[in-house]
Amino acid sequence: MRRVARLGAIVFVMLGSCAAGGSSHVTEYLDPQTAVTIRTLTAPLVYAHDAPALAVNSRDYLSLGLVEINNMGARKHFLALVSWSTIDRKRAGVGPPPVPDRVEITGGGKSREFTPTSHEARSLGIGGALFRPPTGYGGESWYAVTVADLRALAANPPESIALLQDGERVTYVPWNAAAAAIDEFVRDIPDPVSAVPRRR
Repeated sequence: MRRVARLGAIVFVMLGSCAAGGSSHVTEYLDPQTAVTIRTLTAPLVYAHDAPALAVNSRDYLSLGLVEINNMGARKHFLALVSWSTIDRKRAGVGPPPVPDRVEITGGGKSREFTPTSHEARSLGIGGALFRPPTGYGGESWYAVTVADLRALAANPPESIALLQDGERVTYVPWNAAAAAIDEFVRDIPDPVSAVPRRR
């Protein structure tokens, strides 16, 4: 079972690597359930936390995704963090991997804290699951962000993501995190159009 889980994780990471080598890191589609336009990373960035106390060479993972929800020109942006693991935690007698709540994202020597808006995508207007791993899904959190937040991430890609829960700090570091994906996503966000009418 553990071997199958690891193979699934390898495939999941390889899919991210394939997206990194392709022509586009970004996918856009009309959500058939909610009728809004979804623009998202084709594959998430993956961060890992070693868990040697549970098994040899075992890790918990976080998938970081960027999403734009466009409802007839009204755009909202979110970070998604999906928790998963290759460890058979039930067999190990421990609980599921931690679900992100308050997090600290560090890049370029600067840290920012984010608090979740939701723990599921549907409430945000997204019909289908995004960034789910092939195995070991633990849970997810969604964080509302501004365009300025996303541009800051593009300028200083995350070097670590720390979960801040119950006085504890669990740090995840890049496992398969292509900074080019953030660049492309942010580059294609349209600049705000001034609403000031022209003088005649």
